[in-house]
Amino acid sequence: MATAPKVDTETLSTFADASVAESFIAKAKGLRDLLRAEAPLGEKLRSPTPTVDKALNENGLLTMLLPKRLGGGGLSFTDFSRVQMEIAKGDPSISWVLQIVNGTSWVTSLSSDAIQDTIFGNGPAKVCGAYNPPGKAKKVDGGWIVNGAWPYTSGSRQSDWAQSGVVLEGYEGPVVPGINMVYIPFSELEIVDSWYVTGMQGTGSDTSVAKDVFVPEHMMVMMDKPYGYVEPGKRHVGAPSDRVPVVPVVRATGIAQLIGAAEAMLELIEADKNKPIVTTMYAKRADSGVFNHDIGRVASQLNSARTLLFSVIGALDDVAVTGREFPFPERAQQKAMCGQVVELVHSAIESIMFIAGSSAFSLDKPISRFWRDVHVGLRHIQNVPALGYEIYGRDRLGTQNIAPPGAY
Repeated sequence: MATAPKVDTETLSTFADASVAESFIAKAKGLRDLLRAEAPLGEKLRSPTPTVDKALNENGLLTMLLPKRLGGGGLSFTDFSRVQMEIAKGDPSISWVLQIVNGTSWVTSLSSDAIQDTIFGNGPAKVCGAYNPPGKAKKVDGGWIVNGAWPYTSGSRQSDWAQSGVVLEGYEGPVVPGINMVYIPFSELEIVDSWYVTGMQGTGSDTSVAKDVFVPEHMMVMMDKPYGYVEPGKRHVGAPSDRVPVVPVVRATGIAQLIGAAEAMLELIEADKNKPIVTTMYAKRADSGVFNHDIGRVASQLNSARTLLFSVIGALDDVAVTGREFPFPERAQQKAMCGQVVELVHSAIESIMFIAGSSAFSLDKPISRFWRDVHVGLRHIQNVPALGYEIYGRDRLGTQNIAPPGAY
């Protein structure tokens, strides 16, 4: 087992400074034209193209959220979200892959020293995965035999390791309700071509399959010692990102890219302001009071969504930097606030497509792909507004909640 090199923890206990963040944002903006040019092929391949895959790796965009101690970018959650927004303006499917790989790799950095040594001992590695429906892990000498099939494994072709959810069989130790996670090299998994959906086609979210794969004992995160558990004498700990619970971060940073994609849609119709409005006397859209009103309203909705989301993500950065308590009532409020962001984005993209007109739905129009991709992204289970509102309402009223606290 490789061991990560000793590091100066004092210099690595802060997020990356502004110059590092701005360099990543500049890279993301610089890739916009390439991502838009490659997006149609990526949609046909249903996975990032080789050209895009190369660009992501060369620019270090798949390890931005890993802490500096593991050779990652060490970005704050705010700065990571800013990068995501810019990538989404090129291709929302690629921003989705970046979110999954960066997020899952970061989650892995909250695991035991043994897991971190194995995965990151030779430098920053890339992890993605899926947890539901869970596979099964049967206890054997020295580890586990794992079987399972995990759909929606976004970024499977960009990653080195899979983080896969399992339930336990034949185990007599302490069992805590929930889904445990095992780590399996993708070289030991089969990828089944299964990702045929309306949007986000370019994410490669196919099914990863394990058939009697042996997983060493130390490569499982069990619910009795979950992510963020600090074992006695733990070496790989101390970054701000080690102090924040998983679900709020993944939820909030995942929504950021959807705002960026919606902003790109707005820019596309603003660029068409001189197009006539058929069946009217308007030679240019910009002459129409309705067009001006609708542009202003949509832009305001997206500005509000951005402001609201960054207030949520800023609070997560504050928890990370200060180490303050992050009480469950605040988490419930954040989930509801994210629901508001989702509703603002959804309303905005629907209005944009009415403004753009029926020609915008042509499959060869970039705005059509953005619209399809954002619709699929908005419907991730973490983003459903009604669930967020109910959780927040039950928290306020003190009634029994519908999800365990760790799930929000």
